[in-house]
Amino acid sequence: RMSLTERDRRWTETRKAMRANGLDCLVLSGMPLHWDFCVANARYLSPIGGNAEFNILIFPLEGEPTSYVFSPVFIEYWRSAQDWVSDVRSRKGSLAETIAGRVKELGLGASRIGMDGLAGPLDPDGWVPHSTYVRLQQLMPKAELVNIDDMLEKIRAVKSAEEIDMLARAAALGDLMLATCRDRAGPGVKECEVYGAMMETMLANGGEEPTLFLWTCDRSPRPHPFRVPTQRRMESGDMIICEIHPKYGGYFTHVERTFCLGEPAAKYREIYAGCLAAYESGLRMFGPGRKMSTAMNAVKATIESRGLGICEAGIHGHGLGSLEYPRYRHHAFRADEGAIAAMGDAFREGMVFAFNIDLFDPKWRNGETGCVFAETVLITRTGAQRMHTYSTDFQVLAA
Repeated sequence: RMSLTERDRRWTETRKAMRANGLDCLVLSGMPLHWDFCVANARYLSPIGGNAEFNILIFPLEGEPTSYVFSPVFIEYWRSAQDWVSDVRSRKGSLAETIAGRVKELGLGASRIGMDGLAGPLDPDGWVPHSTYVRLQQLMPKAELVNIDDMLEKIRAVKSAEEIDMLARAAALGDLMLATCRDRAGPGVKECEVYGAMMETMLANGGEEPTLFLWTCDRSPRPHPFRVPTQRRMESGDMIICEIHPKYGGYFTHVERTFCLGEPAAKYREIYAGCLAAYESGLRMFGPGRKMSTAMNAVKATIESRGLGICEAGIHGHGLGSLEYPRYRHHAFRADEGAIAAMGDAFREGMVFAFNIDLFDPKWRNGETGCVFAETVLITRTGAQRMHTYSTDFQVLAA
């Protein structure tokens, strides 16, 4: 649990933003979608979530908020599992009927209601069902439904000390998962056995589902995309690349590594060396007040100087979701232009983000294979620091 002091800090900041935007109430649609990333805003103010739990939060400008969970059988659990919100209920009727009913109970049926999940700079599609939005308009014709865009994501971009502690715990889980891959993978072992052991490591050490965990094992793996393991038994010469979002208390970090069963082809070592060189060039230039564009252009220049191509190379924020602020990704720059405009081009102390470098050589094997590397990074008062302790070396395993 996080402290009530942390709760009060968040509630105060949120209500300050509500007043600035003339909002009387927030409706936060904590839908368990996309590895629970869409629960983030609601969970930021009411720590209900994990294992695909709903958290539909009614958060008034004044007074106590109300969280709606999926089923009445979970109400007593959530009342005891957290101490931030005492008014925990289950939905009655449709989602729109549930929301409108509570808003009217609060006497806010003709007020300005801020809603998340209606699309914005970080999510151009949103996640609130169209039918829910239309029905809310019908049930509350005098209310003004206002898209809050990224109001809460901006507040969430800079992490508190308690959040950084949660993220440090999540990063430690990622290090344990990588160590499990190192110790369990080998010829004759099924891919799914290693994947399962890595997931068990996360859960057995306090981690939480659902979480993003991408994997591939192949003689010539694509640097991206990759998805789930098979029941194939590994062979000498296989490469393993994985992208892990270890999750603790709702907080996600991000780590990637490249493994090989036996000595890899020299080109793979060359590509991986490029990943590390790009990572180190960026890390040296990160720090409060420094420009993201300057650092990320240096990263790109390092990659290009080695004749390597980018599958992914950039930063994106981590916390209760992934792809938070800040965002500056060379492989998805058009998608990030709105995020850069919203948050500015400068790092700020307390920002936490994934820094991932997934590369290939366009002149080798048609550019269809390569290596991955990523870690979670914290902006400190004086610069930046890794949140992981696992070795950055190319992981060569016994064959």
